[in-house]
Amino acid sequence: MSLNSARFAGVDRLERCLAGEFAARLTPNTSGDFVALVQQALMDLGESLSRFGADGSYGGETTAAVLAYKTRHGLTSPDGSIDGIVGPGTMGRLDEECTALDEVPGPCPPDSDGPAVDLAGADEQLVNMVLAQTAAATAIGVAGDGATRLVGLRVSEPLAASLVGSSARMLIDGLGQDAALELAGSVAELAGVFSGAGLAELASLVSLGAGWPATVAVGTELATTLAAVLAATTAAPSTPVRDLSKASALAEAVDHARAGRITLTPGPVTAANGTVTLPDPKAKFAVPATIAGVTFKHTQFGDRRRSNYRPVAQPLALLDIRHVVGLVRFAMHVSATWGVTEVHHVGISGDARTDCHGNGRAIDFVGVAGSRAGTPFLLTVFNDWKNHSVPNLDDRTRPRRPDWPPVTRKLEYRLATLPGADPLARDFFADLYAWVASEYQDRTDGPGQTLPASAIGEGSRIMTPDHPDSKPGTKNGREAHHSHVHWQVGPTGAQAP
Repeated sequence: MSLNSARFAGVDRLERCLAGEFAARLTPNTSGDFVALVQQALMDLGESLSRFGADGSYGGETTAAVLAYKTRHGLTSPDGSIDGIVGPGTMGRLDEECTALDEVPGPCPPDSDGPAVDLAGADEQLVNMVLAQTAAATAIGVAGDGATRLVGLRVSEPLAASLVGSSARMLIDGLGQDAALELAGSVAELAGVFSGAGLAELASLVSLGAGWPATVAVGTELATTLAAVLAATTAAPSTPVRDLSKASALAEAVDHARAGRITLTPGPVTAANGTVTLPDPKAKFAVPATIAGVTFKHTQFGDRRRSNYRPVAQPLALLDIRHVVGLVRFAMHVSATWGVTEVHHVGISGDARTDCHGNGRAIDFVGVAGSRAGTPFLLTVFNDWKNHSVPNLDDRTRPRRPDWPPVTRKLEYRLATLPGADPLARDFFADLYAWVASEYQDRTDGPGQTLPASAIGEGSRIMTPDHPDSKPGTKNGREAHHSHVHWQVGPTGAQAP
């Protein structure tokens, strides 16, 4: 019997430990990289090593973590006692749990949790544009279930309904005066909520309306100004994917199809009289595996050392039209910038689930293959990013750790400070993140992001091995995304038509 987890497989000391070799057990005062692997596994599975982390030294903190782990799983010695030693039974259980943890892609980031309101049939992108122009977007976002929810600070259901409902009616009813006045009153009430919570700066921002001059009166004049802005807004090539309405995304996708970059199904239908009928932009679409000259290949695992790492080209189906556009733009970017010919992933197509993956709006990106300056390359998140150590932020005199400690904090991009890091991997993944943050969901659930794009290690909807949120033992946070990068267009969950 041998170890299966990509973390442990082939590590001589751990293989011998699993085989039952007495001298290969991990005991207090043992040190080495193999100890760090076990320490990191304990942290990822929920045990605490808050002081030293995975430093490769089997001290008292590690002994306590092993005792806690064995107690939780009932891993006893023949006499019924529990000790702080890693023997074959403990090694086998760690291997089993890490295999399951590492090979199942993590979920979409959590959904918004505030009160829900009905959009009354209005386009969610346009409603959010109205909210963004009054600075209410700092508190409002389209949620995964298709409703509009308040994000972060809780407000009353009536206020939520008034903010969103009045915005929707301004769009549906042709900017009626009553809707504009209701929106003005709701924005003022929202400012009062922020003020009462001690958020004076945000309250002032909401009161004035982000980016609107003080000379614009709140009310019908504001409504008229908003109408002009919305009318002038077009889906230019520079418009991020997250800010596209589905109709404008469909128009761009059709242009890509005419240029030969994709075959779109369903696509436009030309009648005998020459009339062209476009498909429903809110439908689900399919494209071939090759997009703009780049082949998208599916794999079960993100570790290229495994014998079953054999990515296979598969058509992509049940996609949100905005994601179709995003994938074309992505393929064009990595091809032109890096010479990429293949993109590997563990999920793009939609399915029966009701989250962002099920609705065809997300990708779990594994890596790329291509050729640069005549030299072929294959980069994967697991091998070329995750499996490199991070700085020891608690004690910089100690060795670099194999992974971040299991706490939530501001992190940094590990390859940026890693001595001897592969320049190609370092620069590619940094560019990848910057591109995704500029196009897909980053700081917000929906459109209208006004804050600067995030950097690796900061809070974002983009999940990476260096994401600041850590939830050991769960399918969330950076532990669940150490083998791939997750990004999505639109909020988590199902969206209403």
